[in-house]
Amino acid sequence: MIYKQETTGKTFFPKSTKQIILEIELNGKIRFDILLYTIYNHYNVSYKIVNANIEYLNGSNFGNVKLLLNISQDQIEKIENYLREYKLLSSRIDVLQKKEAS
Repeated sequence: MIYKQETTGKTFFPKSTKQIILEIELNGKIRFDILLYTIYNHYNVSYKIVNANIEYLNGSNFGNVKLLLNISQDQIEKIENYLREYKLLSSRIDVLQKKEAS
């Protein structure tokens, strides 16, 4: 029996990732749950919510959110393009890795 070979685009060597904190300013153009769903399912980026201050007015979401992402450079660019599409202001901060004392 012949099985179709799956090509998922995964390479033998994993892409280098780094941790960033992505701060997003919600402006009512996209719901918060849709934003998280897209980041996790569409761009395959896991996240942790560091801080969220969100107000819900007539079905629209306003406020700001800080997400901790473990992400590669090309994923960062794709997510930033997605945020620009909805005119969401965002900024990112690289997380410094702690070195353990020997």
